[in-house]
Amino acid sequence: MIETPDAIQNVPALLAAHGPGLGKNLMVWCCASSRGHKPYTLAMVLNDFSRTCSKFDFSVLATDISSRVLDIAIKGVYDAGEIDPVPMELRKKYLLKNKDKTKRLVRIVPEAIRKVRLQHLNLMDPDFGIHRKMDIIFCRNVIIYFDRETTEKLLVKLCDQLIPGGFIFMGHSELLDCTMLPLISLAPAIYQKVNR
Repeated sequence: MIETPDAIQNVPALLAAHGPGLGKNLMVWCCASSRGHKPYTLAMVLNDFSRTCSKFDFSVLATDISSRVLDIAIKGVYDAGEIDPVPMELRKKYLLKNKDKTKRLVRIVPEAIRKVRLQHLNLMDPDFGIHRKMDIIFCRNVIIYFDRETTEKLLVKLCDQLIPGGFIFMGHSELLDCTMLPLISLAPAIYQKVNR
């Protein structure tokens, strides 16, 4: 699982500027979602936020190139040791313990699972096949595996998939050149799309 994402502190500003989540779903895309830790944690945090804002709604798209890890994510069952970074208040609301005490497993509650759509996707494909622009994109620790040319092409495609004013979250070692992309840096690893 991941820590409570920094993106949530930016949600109120995003709502005020663009209205996603109010009248239309806030669209969040988690690239290279692997076994589902990140998207499910995002769903937990955003669902908690929705309880403070009654008209707020959201959807999380979780993609990965590996069908094997997506099959694990679909089940939403994890070893109890994997949930340590999740705050206790979220664990109590969104994780179910196994009735068999000999198995240290937890299951994501259906309420959170319903908010996450899992999909096979190769980031190298010319077209992502995603027909709606995203408000927030998480692409943490992905571009470190690509050469410079591939990285540049991917980042252009990701920016095209993001609404103006939307946010993209990268890994802390992944610095983006904002002179080459329609982005401004807000904080380490957090960027916002701007019109240029």
